[in-house]
Amino acid sequence: MCGWEIKMKKITKIFLIIILIFSTTLNGFALDFQSNAKAAILTDEEGNILYEKNGDKTYAPASITKLMTYLLTMEARDNGLVSYEDIVTITKHASDERGARYWLVEGEKLTLKELIDAMMVASANDATMAIAEYIGGSEEDFVNMMNERALELGMNNTHFENPNGMPEEGMGNLMSAKDINILAKYTIKNYKEELLPLTSMKTLVNEKRRFRKDNTNKLLKVMPQVDGLKTGYTDEAGYCLVSTMPAKGFRLISVVMGTNNDYERVKESKSLLEFGDNNFEKKKVIDTERDKYTMNLFNEEKVPVEIVPKENIWRVSPHKYIKSQNIMIPENTYWKVKKGQIVGNLELELYNSERITVDLVSNEDKTIPPGVFFRNIFTILGCVIKSAILGLTN
Repeated sequence: MCGWEIKMKKITKIFLIIILIFSTTLNGFALDFQSNAKAAILTDEEGNILYEKNGDKTYAPASITKLMTYLLTMEARDNGLVSYEDIVTITKHASDERGARYWLVEGEKLTLKELIDAMMVASANDATMAIAEYIGGSEEDFVNMMNERALELGMNNTHFENPNGMPEEGMGNLMSAKDINILAKYTIKNYKEELLPLTSMKTLVNEKRRFRKDNTNKLLKVMPQVDGLKTGYTDEAGYCLVSTMPAKGFRLISVVMGTNNDYERVKESKSLLEFGDNNFEKKKVIDTERDKYTMNLFNEEKVPVEIVPKENIWRVSPHKYIKSQNIMIPENTYWKVKKGQIVGNLELELYNSERITVDLVSNEDKTIPPGVFFRNIFTILGCVIKSAILGLTN
């Protein structure tokens, strides 16, 4: 074995020991939180899961269904099929809807925008049905649109039978907490500027109709920073809520399903959002300015070179977010490097077991001194020739 090969193995062993010790000191991180809802999920606006309980299990979503009706209405508007100013004539089918109502009368005419406000703030079932019939042509056709859109969004544990979440004979509407989160995340991303001012409205008032109703989302009064999103309640569904608020450099989206009463719905949502706000922030988990390491050019003097990650990577993470860290550099045969040259990679395992890998690059130009090069050149040439001979004979 050539001398430089022996030296390389020693360097590699020492390097691996250092990484092993460093990784061990970062392990053992956990966050303690438990929701009492039947199902719950908390994510950031990118969908990174911060907490989950029974996220894929399906339950009746009740009026949270209306969020899909809202999305399809807005997409129809964006496609030029309808406008806020369109006049909608109320059918008997819409005016007969039970539960929360805007007290629509068959034959009366309202703008589409007024119906949307009644649907999202007062959770009016009759207004929702009127919207569905207007957009889809019929309730049945609109429900088909809802199910098709759910599949397109990756909501694989969702089934709709009506546009407002009212109980149905048979299966009825079903959604998982994770699917509700997907729907909320997508709708906020695309319609935040119109949706959140609407869903944060404390009271819907229409003096002409002598209508006044507080927003069904009582969390708005408990947490001023909350600006949405939609409640749901039926005997089968229990009390449900998808809520959202800005946090430390990002947005939180939470879902609770199947709580026992309105107080518990608010309490569980508040606890979930506070857990996210108190324990997470958007930060650089990999930082080109902060995360600096050293490798050595292969020579007897071990010329040090500063290496850094090639790019910054952001995540919504808790304060202690790294479970383990590994720096991987190929056999250290570099005699010179240029600034920006890839020399290895950095791998992080985060608190939620997500693994991130980024290239490590030299942060400087460096070449070994000429004298060192010539002292080692014959050893290196000998090893190259030996390797070539072994390759031919094997």
